[in-house]
Amino acid sequence: MLEVNHLTIKTCQPILHDFSYQFIPGQFYQIVAENGLGKTSFLRAITNLIPIAAGKICLEGKPYIQNKDKVFFFESNDWLNPNLNSLDYLKFIKNMWHSQVNLADELAFLGVQDYAKVPIKKYSLGMKQKLLVAMYFVSDAEYYLMDEITNGLDEVSRKQLYDRLAQEVSHKNKCIIMTSHYSSELRMINAHRLVLEQQMMREVQE
Repeated sequence: MLEVNHLTIKTCQPILHDFSYQFIPGQFYQIVAENGLGKTSFLRAITNLIPIAAGKICLEGKPYIQNKDKVFFFESNDWLNPNLNSLDYLKFIKNMWHSQVNLADELAFLGVQDYAKVPIKKYSLGMKQKLLVAMYFVSDAEYYLMDEITNGLDEVSRKQLYDRLAQEVSHKNKCIIMTSHYSSELRMINAHRLVLEQQMMREVQE
């Protein structure tokens, strides 16, 4: 369980005030907010990339730093080194997360195998996003924190992604937290939707 207690986040401006919530394995969560309101900052705070103003974050009863190998978060394709290729990243992640997944299967999932050895500087936006998706599944982490992961994906790839995420939740008991600025983006049955606005985050019913 990822437990957030009385979390307050401030960067150059207030982001979130006194938020408490429990993110449970075997569940899918969508966080919706307009651009610039703090979705990414929330994920950064959870993963200890930015300091929090107040509150406590526990991952399975321990501070994040003690359980960080249970989480995979790669904020955006801006983090990718343009001189490396897909195979470089996926092999590294498989090793660092001690994953047992079949690398060839994950390369084939969205077609990353077609350009796996091509330098990332030659990729289109869609190709980069497909690599990001593959990185999550190669990690096989217990918690996926996905920041607008569907940006740049075509409709067929989006459907494949959501179908796969549903399997990850139901068959592997994953906890998936995905941000989006489109409330209509959610395509998961029995998902939890949280809305971030006016420095408050609350769960809303469909």
